[in-house]
Amino acid sequence: MKDLDALRTIGEVSQIINVPVYVIRFWEKKFDSIKPIKRKGGNRYFDKKQISNLIIIKKLLHEDKYSIQGAKKVLMKNIFVEKEKQTLIKEIKQLINKLKDLY
Repeated sequence: MKDLDALRTIGEVSQIINVPVYVIRFWEKKFDSIKPIKRKGGNRYFDKKQISNLIIIKKLLHEDKYSIQGAKKVLMKNIFVEKEKQTLIKEIKQLINKLKDLY
């Protein structure tokens, strides 16, 4: 069995998320968050983050019935929120360190 952090081919990803290869290629063109690593010969390799993004896209399109534009908006909003969260965490850590220095 492959390591969970190993790169996966588009065929493996297709089986994992139960979506045809051509659909993954289509989503790759439509969604900026899907950026597989392309090696010599044009083979696509996906990491854990890419696979997670594909699962989210599948859910938004197939289960939640969003259009491609609607799914893009949801993804962009989630990316913005995640960046804001990371910024807040960084600021809180800095404040904690300052407080430690005071005492």
